[in-house]
Amino acid sequence: MSPALSARDACAAQHDYAALVACRYGLIWLEYQPKDGCNRLVRLFRGRRQVLTPPGFSVRSRVHEYGGGAFCVAGDRVVFVNAADQQIWLQPLGDIDTVPGSLNCLQLTHTPDTRYGDLLYDPGRRRLIAVAETHYSERSQRAPQNTLVSLGLSSKGSQGRGFSAAGPHTLASGHDFYSSPCLSPDGGELAWLAWDHPHQPWVCTRLFHARLDTEGYPVQQRELSVGEGPEALFQPGFDAAGRLHVVSDSSGWWNLYRRDRSGCWENVCPLAAEFGVAQWQLGLKTWTRAENGDYVCALVDQGCGRLLHIQASKPVRDMAPDYGLIRSVCAFEGHIYCIGQSSDAGVAVLAFDSHSGEPRVLAGGEPATHRVAAPEPFSCTVADTEQVHGFMYYPTGHCPAHRSEPDARPPLLIMTHGGPTATSYPEYRPALQYWCSQGFAVLDLNYRGSAGFGRAYRHRLAGNWGRTDVEDVAAAIDALGKTGRVDTGRVFIRGNSAGGYTTLSALVGLEGLRAGASLYGVSDPLSLARVTHKFESRYLDWLLLEPERESKADEARFKARSPLANAGRISAPVIFFQGMQDKVVLPDQTLRMAATLRTRGIETEVQLFEDEGHGFRQLDNQVQVLEQELAFYRRYL
Repeated sequence: MSPALSARDACAAQHDYAALVACRYGLIWLEYQPKDGCNRLVRLFRGRRQVLTPPGFSVRSRVHEYGGGAFCVAGDRVVFVNAADQQIWLQPLGDIDTVPGSLNCLQLTHTPDTRYGDLLYDPGRRRLIAVAETHYSERSQRAPQNTLVSLGLSSKGSQGRGFSAAGPHTLASGHDFYSSPCLSPDGGELAWLAWDHPHQPWVCTRLFHARLDTEGYPVQQRELSVGEGPEALFQPGFDAAGRLHVVSDSSGWWNLYRRDRSGCWENVCPLAAEFGVAQWQLGLKTWTRAENGDYVCALVDQGCGRLLHIQASKPVRDMAPDYGLIRSVCAFEGHIYCIGQSSDAGVAVLAFDSHSGEPRVLAGGEPATHRVAAPEPFSCTVADTEQVHGFMYYPTGHCPAHRSEPDARPPLLIMTHGGPTATSYPEYRPALQYWCSQGFAVLDLNYRGSAGFGRAYRHRLAGNWGRTDVEDVAAAIDALGKTGRVDTGRVFIRGNSAGGYTTLSALVGLEGLRAGASLYGVSDPLSLARVTHKFESRYLDWLLLEPERESKADEARFKARSPLANAGRISAPVIFFQGMQDKVVLPDQTLRMAATLRTRGIETEVQLFEDEGHGFRQLDNQVQVLEQELAFYRRYL
C-alpha cells in the first residue's frame, strides 16, 4: 500500500481546462486553478504559453446560473464575460511577448442587469451574437428574460482603444431559454436552439433556422425537426459547404445528423452511443468537421468517453483510446485539438498528428505522483430487468481504523453525482483518489437518470427522483456485497447538489448506512421549487410529479420525497457542507435540515463557507471539506 494522499495535494491537483478554441493566434482555453479559484484565458502560441486575462479578472458567465460560452475570438482580439460584473470585456491578443494588463482590457457592455453567454463573433458584420439574460428587481417579481441578441463592435484608434459595443439588439425572443447560436460560412444564415418550461434542454428543445437580412436580422425563420415528437437537440452547426448539422436523440441516442439541400436529415454515424451531453452549461462542443470533410466526434459509450474519426466509406477509428473523457473538440488548418482526461494523469490539451493520428500533449497531462486506483466498469441488475452503471475503485492505502487487520475488507464510499442529469467518467479525479489512498473502496455511481446511456436511461428519473436513484444505491450495495471485496457493513455515502438529495434520500430509505455527507444538497424540494433560479424552476416538477403532468408543485408529492419532511427516518450521522452565497440551493435548506436532525439526537455537523456559492472553488475550503469529512467518517468506521 502506498502512502496516503493528503487533502491539500489532492485539491491542489484539481485544476481544469475548458472551452478550447483554435485560431490563427494560437490555441486558447479557459484554465481553472484551485489556488485562487479563478478562470483565466490561456494561450499557446508558437510553442509558448501566455495568460491573457490580467490580474483581477475571472472569465465566467452566470447565464442559467451555470454559465458557459464565456469567451470567443473576435479577429485579433478576444472578448469574454468577467465573473464579477457579468459584462463583456475585450482583450487584444497582440504578440506573444505582449504582457496583458488591465489598461488593455476594455469593457464593451454596460448593462448591469444583464448577463451574457454563448458568445459568437460575426466577422462579416463586426458584431457579437450572444445569449442575454436580463434580471429584474425582486420587487417586480418578474422572472429573468432570456433572448438572443447582437452587439455591434466599433473601434477608434489602435490596439482596441476606444472599442465599444452598440446594442444589445434583439435577434430572437419569446421562448424561456436560448442557446447555441451558429452562423453559416457565408454569414447569411443563423441557427439556434430554444426551449420552454417545463422542459430542460436534455428533455425537449427546438431548432430554429433563419436567413439574415442586410442588417443582420433573422428573416424567413422556421423551426426544423429531425425526428417525430419531442427530441432533445444539441450543438447545431454548419460545415464548410453550408450544410446544417445537429445532434438529436430522436433515435433514443444522441447521434449527429446532417441536413441536405432537400431538407432531409441523415444520421452521420448511427451508434448506440451519445454524441451529445446534458446541456447544463452553454458553449459545449462535441463534434467538428475538418477541412477534408472528415468528422471528429467526442461521444460517450456506456459511460466512457471516445474520440471517433469518421470518414466516408471507412470504418470509424478511435483516436484516443487512453482517454476516458473528451471535451471541446475543434479543428484548424488540418489539425484536430481537444481536451482529454485519462484515468491516471491530469487534464490535458491534445493535438493529433495529421499523418499518424496519434495524440500529443500540448499542455497539462501531468502524471499522478501517487499510486492511482484504476476505474473498473461496474453494472448490476436493478428492478429485475434494468441495469445501473458506474465505476469501481479499490483502495491504494490502508484504512486507519484497521491497520492491524491487513486482510480486512475495506469500507465502501458511494459517490452520487449532481445534476441529477450528469455523468461520472473514468477520469483521474484527485479528490476521488484521496479516498482510495485513505483505505476506502469507492463506487462512482451513474444511477438511472444519468446522461451517457441513452434517452430512456436519462429519463428514468421522471417522476421518480428519490426512489429510482435510491433503489440503485441499494442494488449496488447488494451486488458489491456478493463479490466479497468490500465490507457492506461499513457503507458511507456522499453527494453534491442533486447528489446530496440522493444521499439524504438514501439515508431516509435505507438501513445500515454508517454515515453520509451532503455538499450543498437538496433537502427540501418544495422550498427549492419556490425560490430556485429560473433554469431549474420547473425541473423539480418533472423529477417528482408524474411525467405527463405540467402543473406546479403538488405539495403532498413533494413532501413525500422530502428528506427534511422525512428526517425522522434518518438514524445515521450526517455532515453538511454549504456555501452561504449559494443561489441554487439556498443555505436555509441545509440549516433547517441539520437543526431537525439535531433535535432528534442524530450526530450532525455543519460546515459553512461565507465566500462560496453552489460548489466550492477556493483551495483552502476544498481542503477543509475533505479533511473534515474524513475525520467525521473515521468516528464510525
